[in-house]
Amino acid sequence: MSATLQEVISAWRADSAAVPLDELDRRILGLTALVQGIADRGAVTAIELAAHLGTSPEEASSLLRSLAAGGVELAEDGSAVGAALTTRPTPHRFGVRGNELYAWCALNTLFLPGLLDATAEVRSTCPESGQEIRLVVAPDRVESCLPDTAVLSVVIPQALGPDRKTGPASPT
Repeated sequence: MSATLQEVISAWRADSAAVPLDELDRRILGLTALVQGIADRGAVTAIELAAHLGTSPEEASSLLRSLAAGGVELAEDGSAVGAALTTRPTPHRFGVRGNELYAWCALNTLFLPGLLDATAEVRSTCPESGQEIRLVVAPDRVESCLPDTAVLSVVIPQALGPDRKTGPASPT
């Protein structure tokens, strides 16, 4: 089944429809700080997040717990190690700022360079053919893609059904 971009956006928005806008803003700012910190240091503590957001460590800890309930990966010490970009191995290697990291899914490898304002080298494997895929993704474009016939599909979360999950445990 093929969906329009508007259908995909509507499906993603449905998951957060009940969340107040100020809370969504707080989560977006927090997630952005986490991605940038993971790219630079591999982890983000509540104290680092608090300093970035101009809030208390307690509020930052609360935000980390809230984000972890939605899929953000925490280390044993409570620091964030995964938020679209992760230190934990996935099929999607993501080299950026001299660090070898991973992306939760193939789609993330296309927007993370823009969020980080950095060029990334991506290595992944096609789940169907097993063929290696290599990309160089700048903040505003894909600079190279091998093989040049590679494509990316986006799955509407509700289409997966109740027994499937998107996010860090996703098979994509």
